[in-house]
Amino acid sequence: MNVTLTNIYAERCQRAQAEMAHAGVDYLFVGPGSDLRYLTGTPGMDNERMMMLVIPQQGEPAMVVPALEKLATSQFASYFELLDWRDGEGPQGRLKQILGDVVGREVRAAVNGHLWSMFLLDLQTLLPKGNFSNADTVLKKLKITKTPDEIKLLREVAAMADHTFSELITMPFEGRAEREILSDVNNLLLKYGQEQMLFCIVGSGPNGAQPHHHTGDRIIRKGEPVVLDFGGSYHGYCSDMTRMVVVGDKPNDSEYEQVYKTVDAALEAAFAYVKPNVSCESVDAQARNHITEAGYGEYFVHRTGHGIGMEVHEDPYIVGGNQTLLQPGMAFSIEPGIYLPERFGVRIEDIVIVTDTAGERINLSSHQMIYVK
Repeated sequence: MNVTLTNIYAERCQRAQAEMAHAGVDYLFVGPGSDLRYLTGTPGMDNERMMMLVIPQQGEPAMVVPALEKLATSQFASYFELLDWRDGEGPQGRLKQILGDVVGREVRAAVNGHLWSMFLLDLQTLLPKGNFSNADTVLKKLKITKTPDEIKLLREVAAMADHTFSELITMPFEGRAEREILSDVNNLLLKYGQEQMLFCIVGSGPNGAQPHHHTGDRIIRKGEPVVLDFGGSYHGYCSDMTRMVVVGDKPNDSEYEQVYKTVDAALEAAFAYVKPNVSCESVDAQARNHITEAGYGEYFVHRTGHGIGMEVHEDPYIVGGNQTLLQPGMAFSIEPGIYLPERFGVRIEDIVIVTDTAGERINLSSHQMIYVK
């Protein structure tokens, strides 16, 4: 690991410790996943063997790792101590070594959402007087605003998704199963530089009316709209975009074009409202009000958007009741949708970055209605 990256992760840990002091947290426990990668550079190995970063409010962090992961993890252990444990002995002894005389005392502990419940139970056994809370109280403030380097990576990974869509729509859809289109998306994301596909929804015809449809074996037919929602990762940062296509020359359902235009206009209304110091819920209201006024309010069944970074879904959430004020560097989706049961669904999604004055769209694929073979 180079010196620059080492400094980035050490600085993030120091910021975490400052937030811990502000929130009254004595220890932060972080399991494998995006939070661990954000703080150390490695996502770790997520399985039944405990791997856990332990950050005290003051002092040097330490990581408990299985012995078979020690070599792979050691390259990241630039600012924290690495304590390995072997199968047969378990990790509890290493945890006791880290916590020292804190074991048995009252302690305020924060645990991140990626930590397995069985490891939390181990911690609760070691710290019977512990007061446990969600680590989001600490980590949210670190991750919600992106640095220029993080924004650069988000732009790059979004461009790869745009390239994927541009090539995907040159391929045949009619007569193929949804799963085949998913395979095309996976291959194209890798072709254009993403390290892995994280998810893909291909919702054809009536399946598109299920916002989180599980892509299956349904054969795509002429005249059907198809929801294409997919994303992957690049250096730990995620892409997420949704576009619509219609198979053939025109949609079978005469209401499709009206619904499509309504959703697109709702996205544009929300996007135009983005700027520093407006609330997340007010951006949601711009999209929701537009869809409601068009008569489709009951068919917009989810929030307008979610934050994105090292997680596909993270803060800030663009939803009613969230009074968080947007600030430069925040990144999130705007993805209104209308879902008509047993007929079709329409969702369009762009990722937006808050600048000093407005919003910057980083998904640049066209919003025009697209027809495919």
